[in-house]
Amino acid sequence: MTESSRDLLKSFGKLLQNRAFLMAVSHQPGMGEHGGPGGGRGQMRLLQLLSQSTTGLTNAEIAEILDIRPSSVSATISRLVDMGLAERLPNPTDKRAVIVKLSDRGKEMFDQYDERVDDWSDKLFGDLSAEEQAQLEHLLTKLNHHVDDVNWHDMMPDNRQWPHHGMGGRGMGWPRF
Repeated sequence: MTESSRDLLKSFGKLLQNRAFLMAVSHQPGMGEHGGPGGGRGQMRLLQLLSQSTTGLTNAEIAEILDIRPSSVSATISRLVDMGLAERLPNPTDKRAVIVKLSDRGKEMFDQYDERVDDWSDKLFGDLSAEEQAQLEHLLTKLNHHVDDVNWHDMMPDNRQWPHHGMGGRGMGWPRF
């Protein structure tokens, strides 16, 4: 590893240890967030999906888009309806189905969420010029594509040579950095 590569890795490590940064990033769509009313990731994913659909979605459409079981969709919708964040409406073209939409309260909550994300983004990247932001986006995209091609097991020596931390003997045996 070259010294500049090691410095980059160290800088990323410091950034990933920053709790405020991790909280802001983890609340982005598709990042496995734990937020939202009632706490569930599935609820937040569904709220995000409904916020993007002005006409609403059927249970079957939601199940397909989120790639989850229809029974899980129904349970999650029920929780959101109980919290007043979503509503079920009759489907005008199929009397057996319902359309699920965000309620007014759900829309309001999501508008506040979007404002917070904008605030976080502005605070995090506000010191960078538009050109620097575009360059950073390009470099991170390039790095993200490259990371998918790296075989991480090839980068580690034989697991038995490393001291083991955590997982009660069942872990990967990878070192802590």
